[in-house]
Amino acid sequence: METIYKIKGMTCAGCAKTVTEKLESVLGIQSIEISLENEEVKVTGYPLTFLLKRALRGTKFEISRSH
Repeated sequence: METIYKIKGMTCAGCAKTVTEKLESVLGIQSIEISLENEEVKVTGYPLTFLLKRALRGTKFEISRSH
């Protein structure tokens, strides 16, 4: 399953790297594709949204499901 999430606060390649590293640790994620230009991440797998939010806790980034 692929789901698109918006990432608020992601402005540079370093930000994208941090987001990728944090999200890759979440159970249920098979792959991640970052779009820095659109401030989005495409997640493949079946992670729970609250786990994604928890992975980014303590960072400047906020994640929300794209509609």
